[in-house]
Amino acid sequence: MSRLGVLYALTDKELAALCAQPEGERYNYMLAEFEERLFGTTRGCALDKAWYGIQLCLGGGKWRETNRTPLNILVGGEFLVDTKDEIISLKRHGWVKNIAYYLRHFDLAERVRQNFARIADKDDWPAYAADLEYLVENCAGLLPFYDNADKEYLQVIFTVDL
Repeated sequence: MSRLGVLYALTDKELAALCAQPEGERYNYMLAEFEERLFGTTRGCALDKAWYGIQLCLGGGKWRETNRTPLNILVGGEFLVDTKDEIISLKRHGWVKNIAYYLRHFDLAERVRQNFARIADKDDWPAYAADLEYLVENCAGLLPFYDNADKEYLQVIFTVDL
């Protein structure tokens, strides 16, 4: 169980091909078609395991998967896969545009810092979710990633193998 979260920016054609797969095959399709090609490029944003703590900080210390900025920067959106083992959520370009705007005008790392105390003292959170500098470091790539996705009129998927 890796729990590694990654965002990918997809063209309409790539998204259509992903959505054409049966739901049970979409995660493996994503790995085969997008991971090798997009990981480490401007169309991929690796969050390692920090996604979990960042999502908690976005929610003010509580787990939330609502479909509004800023909570949908990572997990939220339209769920294409939502099982106990895998998640793929989609942010269509309208949301990508809103998220890019939010990230340009609000300091995500500062929001993480402000809400970190709400998650740091919880015994049931994994240690990687309770390391402030680790979370802040992993926030750094989100603005350039979403800016690029917005400029190229791409959709964004969040993926994680639970």
